[in-house]
Amino acid sequence: MFEKNYLSWGRFLKLTAYLTAFVSAFSSETAAQKSSVVPPPPPAAEDFTLYYVMLFALLVGLASAVMWFLKSKKVEKEAAIKALEKSRDNRGNDSVDADKEMEWLRKHRKVVGKKGNPKSPSVGKTIPVNGISAKNMKPNQPSKPEPKAVDTTDTYLPIFALRRLELARPFDDLPISNDPSLMDAIEQTHDEMEEDSEVRELAVRILAAFKTRNSVEALSQVALYDLLANLRSKSISVLSEFDHESVFETILLACADPTREVRAAAARGLTKLTFDRADAWTRIGESDEEGRVVQAARAAVESGFVDMSFDRLIHQDRKYAYEAFTLMALLIKAGETEKIFDALENHKNMNVRKAVLHIIKITKDQKAVDGLVLLLGNGKLPIEFQEEVDKAIEQIGYVAA
Repeated sequence: MFEKNYLSWGRFLKLTAYLTAFVSAFSSETAAQKSSVVPPPPPAAEDFTLYYVMLFALLVGLASAVMWFLKSKKVEKEAAIKALEKSRDNRGNDSVDADKEMEWLRKHRKVVGKKGNPKSPSVGKTIPVNGISAKNMKPNQPSKPEPKAVDTTDTYLPIFALRRLELARPFDDLPISNDPSLMDAIEQTHDEMEEDSEVRELAVRILAAFKTRNSVEALSQVALYDLLANLRSKSISVLSEFDHESVFETILLACADPTREVRAAAARGLTKLTFDRADAWTRIGESDEEGRVVQAARAAVESGFVDMSFDRLIHQDRKYAYEAFTLMALLIKAGETEKIFDALENHKNMNVRKAVLHIIKITKDQKAVDGLVLLLGNGKLPIEFQEEVDKAIEQIGYVAA
């Protein structure tokens, strides 16, 4: 039994020795393989040398081109200066030659005169120039008569070329909107029981966002009839921003507002309008509503438009002259002629007086003729203008009231 155990133990030791040898050999081989693998080298840094060289060459070329351009400009400038100096020298030489020729002519003028034909009327006599004898001409007197100043008589003014009042041209109406916000704002402006000014002011701001016919009508009601002056002025400002002929009459009537703030807003609004005001004045005059015509005429007087229009009557631009003409025709139709007859009697510019008289002759309004008769009877007009007024009365035809 001991022998059997001995043999088993010896086999165990031999097996252990084999396993140890095998593990050692495997470890050695693995280490050798690891040591034989060479790690990859790190990536080399990118080289920008070529780019730097190209950029340097480009900069050198650009600098050379700039230097060449400046140098060529300098050469051209020097050449131009030399050419200018040369031309001046040539003109100087020519002037010297011309002086020499004039000196020779002075020395030999008498000889030429003596050798000329004695029967010639030009020898030894002074020849008149433009009807003026050369002996009587002053050294600085021009040989030609000076042009006369432009005469500013009625033949040179467009107002006297007008023969009738044209009909007003139609304009396109604004659209009508049924937007809920717009309709609510219009309802707020029409609500006479609404006492909250903030609500009405909000309604005006909403109306300003809609350039429509019903918006203009609602804003016109606020501009003319609201109790608060600031709301009236705001409405007028909004209407002027619309810049449509449908807002003209409202802004004009606001010029007669009792509050200065509103009148100032209306005056500013009229200056912003870009459409032809001549058609607007004519359209009001074509109305059969006498009260409407009278109100518009009085507002024009109170706004100062009439005072400015007298000078525009004699404007060289036909557009301004015709606009003033339509306004004067509106005043005559409305019977608001106080300013007109005051200009006929007292205006410093006689052409303005003649222009006003010309408009009365075109309109042929009997009330205006009655005013002319009274003005002529005062005897305050200049004599030459009295004759023109008398001819106008005769031309129109005076019918005693």
